[in-house]
Amino acid sequence: MEKNKRQIDEIDLKLLNLLQDNGRVTIKNLSEKLFLSTTPIYERIKKLEKAGLIKQYITLLDPNKIDRKLTVFISINLTSHTKETVEGFEKAIDKLDEVSECYYVSGNYDFLLKVYCKDMEAYHNFVTDKLSVIENISQFYSSFVLTNSKLSYKFKL
Repeated sequence: MEKNKRQIDEIDLKLLNLLQDNGRVTIKNLSEKLFLSTTPIYERIKKLEKAGLIKQYITLLDPNKIDRKLTVFISINLTSHTKETVEGFEKAIDKLDEVSECYYVSGNYDFLLKVYCKDMEAYHNFVTDKLSVIENISQFYSSFVLTNSKLSYKFKL
């Protein structure tokens, strides 16, 4: 095993599953559910964070309730695939608040973006004023989300 890799045991798996369900759960509540005192639970969480198993804690917002009712997946092709072109595109995308996710993918397209906008007019402005001015985009295709039947960030451990 690598030097920085840490063996995770059954308790760690249970702990990770509980934290995935509720990142705000108290150490006390975790200790009750896992039948351990608070100190070992706290130490395990810190070790899991340090090992990189826990990347961050987030709050998921409902996009409809914050006026982001339009979800769009955009498939993008670049004009070239040099390191500079790819990195330049990624830096430009990172500055766009509308883009919540960006993936460098294989297949028919080079990148896949997930974009949230208020409505079609806001999406049009995003495409016209922000996306289309990024260098080295040869073409892009938009897929508009009609409904969302599943959204999960939880891994079954």
